[in-house]
Amino acid sequence: MALSSLEPHPQHDDALEQYATEGDLAAQWLLAMHGYGDLHEHHVVDVGAGNGILGLGAMLLGATSAVLIDADEAVCAVAETNATALGVGASVLHRHVTTAQDLSAEAGCTVVANPPWGVRTTGADRPVLNAIFGCTASVVHLMHHADAGHVEALAQGAGWASEEVLRATFRLPPVHAHQRSGRRSTEVVCRRFVRR
Repeated sequence: MALSSLEPHPQHDDALEQYATEGDLAAQWLLAMHGYGDLHEHHVVDVGAGNGILGLGAMLLGATSAVLIDADEAVCAVAETNATALGVGASVLHRHVTTAQDLSAEAGCTVVANPPWGVRTTGADRPVLNAIFGCTASVVHLMHHADAGHVEALAQGAGWASEEVLRATFRLPPVHAHQRSGRRSTEVVCRRFVRR
């Protein structure tokens, strides 16, 4: 309920493939992460944080700290508002993530991400994925389009092993000009990556 009551992601930038992760899906995914022991007493870095739903949810489940990173300054303001409303001391960083150094990821931290999928702009996900798999985190939880076979290949090439944690329906409300029909959905897979 706390996640569903957050100020929503404005979803105004089509070029950034902005689609909000709904509260129910975020909660389901976060509880799965928590079941692995990847959140409680961990530092969490939320990449492409949007309104902060994943990083803030991690804090509610016992993460010691969270950094929320997003490329959209207006969206960062929403994440800051949500952190304040929940009474959670998360840090919000406005930056594009294209290298591992952009992540502010400490060794041993947990990275969570629902990055651009590269569906609207081919390859838009590659710099973010390369940065994530090049960082010093001990575990990565990543949501991506179910048909994105390249994600596991990129991870494997960087020395990560993966397993499927959750398969779900991701709703795509008609918020961008290119969406001509009403509310649609697509299948997503949430994967857990650990170093081999």
